[in-house]
Amino acid sequence: MESYDNKQAKPKKKVTNRDVAKFAGVSVATVSYVVNGREDQHISEETKMKVLHAINFLGYIPNPHAVGLNTPQLRTIVLRSGSAASPLAESELIYFMHSLEDACREQDFRLLYSIDKDAERLTANACICFDMPDEEFRALSRANFIPVIAVDCLVNDPIFYQITVDYGKVRAAAEKHFGGSGFTYCCIEPQNVPLREEILRHFARVETVTSFKELRPLLSGRENIAVTQPALACLLQAYGRENVFFFSEHLAPRAQITLERIRAAIDRTPLSDPEHFIKV
Repeated sequence: MESYDNKQAKPKKKVTNRDVAKFAGVSVATVSYVVNGREDQHISEETKMKVLHAINFLGYIPNPHAVGLNTPQLRTIVLRSGSAASPLAESELIYFMHSLEDACREQDFRLLYSIDKDAERLTANACICFDMPDEEFRALSRANFIPVIAVDCLVNDPIFYQITVDYGKVRAAAEKHFGGSGFTYCCIEPQNVPLREEILRHFARVETVTSFKELRPLLSGRENIAVTQPALACLLQAYGRENVFFFSEHLAPRAQITLERIRAAIDRTPLSDPEHFIKV
């Protein structure tokens, strides 16, 4: 993808069914059959997926009476988590939702949390996947033809926007805070394996927890601890745990950038590849 200057951008050329057909590698008639839900034409599921993904990617707007897309009228964002999310992970998700709510209202978005874990078709304008395993993220994105945004999970695919913590910045800030005396980075066990590997790559000592029971030794310990998750920071502070450095600089920018990328995806605004992989 190539970046461009919005001020100099030319008006977008209207996408036609011929553009969709060329992109998907099918005939114009096939596009019409899929858009209009013509079951009598015996279109394979694989071909339907190609056409629907092409429609989403190109921003094609078919006849509003087409029955195959079930496009919602409200600008709704659905928030999903992984199937194995622990209570601690769900607590962190709630904090993330709160950080999004005000910005959502200002930008005329409605934010909903889905407790469903299956890869199903969503009736929404966009979906945020928060700390979701790669295979579950892929399955959900294949089942839907709306922008799917990865937050706190690594998918490393420029088709999707990916927003994660800049752990290099966290490490530098923690080292400065503790004056080089060493520290342990503590976090809720990521469901996303590539994210866990990214964390291990940046910190010499890492402690992950999945339950309140596993958190108890950290509450009474004396070693220096660095955290980036509000749920953990609040628990450690509530128990009077000393020597805790809470890196919170990423929280407000993460919420704002997430919504900016959702709007860009919905509006099909071209962005360069580096703007798809964002660290805050």
